[in-house]
Amino acid sequence: MTSPTEASSVAAAPALPLAEVFRRFWPYARPYRRILWLSLIFVVASPAVDAATVWIYKRVVDEVIVPQSLSALPSLAAIYVGLMLLSGMVGFGDRSLSAWVGQRFLVGLRTAYFRHLQGLSLDFFERKRLGDVLARLTTDIAAIESFVLSGVVDALAYSLRIVFFVAALLIVDWRLALIALGVAVFFWILTRRFAGPIKAASREKRRRAGALSAVAEENLGNAMLVQAYNREDLAIDSFHRQSLASMDAELVSTRLKALFSPLVELVQVGGLLLVVAVGTWELGNAALTLGGLLVFLTGILIGSS
Repeated sequence: MTSPTEASSVAAAPALPLAEVFRRFWPYARPYRRILWLSLIFVVASPAVDAATVWIYKRVVDEVIVPQSLSALPSLAAIYVGLMLLSGMVGFGDRSLSAWVGQRFLVGLRTAYFRHLQGLSLDFFERKRLGDVLARLTTDIAAIESFVLSGVVDALAYSLRIVFFVAALLIVDWRLALIALGVAVFFWILTRRFAGPIKAASREKRRRAGALSAVAEENLGNAMLVQAYNREDLAIDSFHRQSLASMDAELVSTRLKALFSPLVELVQVGGLLLVVAVGTWELGNAALTLGGLLVFLTGILIGSS
């Protein structure tokens, strides 16, 4: 048996394709599939309401502000208030239903994993660090839920948001819409470039967290032996080295995300400036209304958020 004061290193879990992860854990969501279908109503309604709200901005500018007439304001204000109330109800239903399904999925998967642990041999617990096992029971299973349920719902919602806003932008001005779609290619390139390193850094963070928990649990669980053999300094050194490794993994992940975010913002600002330049030219040639330009810029900002 490994000495309780030895620095332990938890081996990285074998990498699995995302399709394989989904195939393994999707069956645990079977009891909630009908409710997931119900949640699709909220997933579709949310971006539709957002797109309709942005369209109201265009009408307010073109029918109220530019002509300096208040005749259309009461009806537009009533529609806007109605959309805000509808958005609030949709958001509440979406978050409540998603939390209900997600938490029950977590309970079921954690219970199944704990049941599996109860049937393993003592040799398994001799070879595995208990802290790492506990980390998989908590943080890793939460990450699985985020991918299998929350991640799928969020990806679908974001995809629908793009579809609704692209359709609205094409209606306003197809030329500006094509420019905006051209800028989206740069977003895709950045995402492809950073996806692998960010994923690897996240895996290393979880591995180091498991190793740190393992060292802490092993030494604290054997505190009597550590003190009996006067090995407190070795225990502290082991924990300190694992803490430094965990810190390094966290810093690598943070740096990657910190680099990715400003690059995305740079592409977004460049795209907006290009749209403003072309839109201003079209505005001067009466090919686009002021409300159309403003709603176009608003749609880009909201659609990419």
